[in-house]
Amino acid sequence: MLVRTNRTVYATLAAMIMLAASLFTVMPAKAFGHHHGHPHNFIQRHPTLMGVGAGLATHHALKVKAAHDKRMGKKLNWAERHPTMSGIGVGVITHHIIKHTTH
Repeated sequence: MLVRTNRTVYATLAAMIMLAASLFTVMPAKAFGHHHGHPHNFIQRHPTLMGVGAGLATHHALKVKAAHDKRMGKKLNWAERHPTMSGIGVGVITHHIIKHTTH
């Protein structure tokens, strides 16, 4: 059985957020010339799909962490007590960030 510490979970979550943030960067439209500012990569072309994916991944991660913390007798934080609302919030914010950095 694999036991994860809070430090490991939070470090992994921070790394995932930094990776996602690096994928949201946008090159200037002039660098591509023929595209005239249209989104170029998969993430920029499918912001709704990315929002849903981010929400589902967050929901699953929180459910797993909450189950582990509950087994260990720890008190659950707000996000662990409400993984669905947290997942929806992450999905909405992800969609919003993608839309506002590409259009």
